[in-house]
Amino acid sequence: MGIPSGYGFKQLLFSPVANTVVVQAQSAGNNWRPERLYFRHAASDKYRSIGEPGDLASQEFPFVHSSKPLLAYNSMQHRFILDAQGEKRHCGDWDSVKLFNLQLGAEVDSIGPDTLHLPPGIVRGWISKLVGFGDSGLFVQAGLSKDASRMDYVVAEVDLETRTLKPVVVLPATFI
Repeated sequence: MGIPSGYGFKQLLFSPVANTVVVQAQSAGNNWRPERLYFRHAASDKYRSIGEPGDLASQEFPFVHSSKPLLAYNSMQHRFILDAQGEKRHCGDWDSVKLFNLQLGAEVDSIGPDTLHLPPGIVRGWISKLVGFGDSGLFVQAGLSKDASRMDYVVAEVDLETRTLKPVVVLPATFI
């Protein structure tokens, strides 16, 4: 089918505009593997990989656009480090939000930490997950910090033209 062994289905999406099925796959075993996205047009029986993610890049929180042949997802870059006790620890950092055209089978945009414009007064920010994508916009859960001591979480809109993050709703007591 085009999905590597060792992976199982996590989520199934369908884009009526592109007549395309999207599968989010995760490790089928107890070992960690990055989440992957695959797609196929309704007339095909073989899935193709969405993009060319690196070995430690995970494709998460996919959303198909309601009226365009677009898929948006969050990309996380993972790593394994040794802690002070010599134990192997898994951690990850936000890499980017990616837009993929399901009709063309190609990535059409990517917004990362270096290209995302944060609200005034915010010194650090990241996108933790996508929460909606359609004609009204791309909405995300984001962590925003005015200083190094505290991270606040919000639902925010990402303006795809200006690459600006606009907070919409504050999420008190949100822990990621």
